[in-house]
Amino acid sequence: MPKFYAYIGIAAIALVSCQQTPSNNATAPTNNLATEKAISYLRSQLKLSPTVAIVAESQKPQPANANDLCQTAAPTQAGFEIALIAEDMRYTLQTNQDASKIEICRSEDAKPETTGKYTGAGYMLRYPADWKAIDLGLEPSGASTVIFTPSREIPVGEDKNDLVKKLQQSQQVYTVVSRQPIDGKAIASDGSDKAKDLVKIPFDPKVKGAKSGSKEEFTIAIAAGDSSNKSTSWKVKVLTLEADKFIYTVRYYQPDSQNAANSPNSSAFDQFANSFALIP
Repeated sequence: MPKFYAYIGIAAIALVSCQQTPSNNATAPTNNLATEKAISYLRSQLKLSPTVAIVAESQKPQPANANDLCQTAAPTQAGFEIALIAEDMRYTLQTNQDASKIEICRSEDAKPETTGKYTGAGYMLRYPADWKAIDLGLEPSGASTVIFTPSREIPVGEDKNDLVKKLQQSQQVYTVVSRQPIDGKAIASDGSDKAKDLVKIPFDPKVKGAKSGSKEEFTIAIAAGDSSNKSTSWKVKVLTLEADKFIYTVRYYQPDSQNAANSPNSSAFDQFANSFALIP
């Protein structure tokens, strides 16, 4: 090959190599270095041992004032805001551009929420955060029904009987919270009148804002609903509160197969019952 063409080939290769280099490569090491320095700084400030994990949650450009990194003075140069999580706490740190200066600006609880708040017709409660709330709507009489369950496979839009049937067939824990007018039709039996192991638990309904109430636990047999015609035992826990115009009930159903102290839902009824409160 003539030397002239060889020189052109070498020049072309050099040009392509330069063009393929990403334009933001120069800032990437600086970004990584800022986070690494922030982690080291946080560990030293909190005196955390090397075995304690510090997780970098986020990093974003944030102008800073080198003399006052936490933004109480006007920023004068580029910098970074970095969020780190250590021992269930989130720490927000501010650095200057090269992370030669770092400051912890704020901290907050980073634990995931374990409960969700639900406000129903005349009441409020807290329920396990990983459960699903299915509101069946408010009737003209003021009656209402909400079903809570950890199952994510139950479709919304079906009536109460169909939903309960599917939950029972799948041996799924569920809670039914209902409100019914006192002068309305008779409240359907939950099976406590036939239970041989009925236990009544004393409590003061006035702390819930009710005139009267009861707390019960018992076991019932529920048919499988298929051709086998078999039945399974379910543990039922019921909180009943009577107000001026309505009766409120919280009914918790748990199949015996899940009735263990170490079950993830073993304390679910207590969560519903203890947090349940009437509101005007």
